[in-house]
Amino acid sequence: MLKILTVCGAGVGSSMMLKVFTQQILTKENMEAKIEATDIGSIDPSGADIIITTSDFANVLRNSKAQIIRIDNLTDKVYLKNQLIEAISKLNI
Repeated sequence: MLKILTVCGAGVGSSMMLKVFTQQILTKENMEAKIEATDIGSIDPSGADIIITTSDFANVLRNSKAQIIRIDNLTDKVYLKNQLIEAISKLNI
């Protein structure tokens, strides 16, 4: 199953919001994935297919093999949806 991590500094604020938005998008698109919110200090980048985070944390994770979605306007669901669908299509899952 597709695994998506949403990442922020503490794992409870923006990552939880991104987790909810991601789940809403996948539900509307009839897609399934395991989605977890986490903090930057606890993340195992090798344990995810896609990582969704802000640019600051994306730079820290740049060596990850996971698809990284950078989102700085956390309320832009259209951008998140487009980036998410594009990342999933690249994975061929």
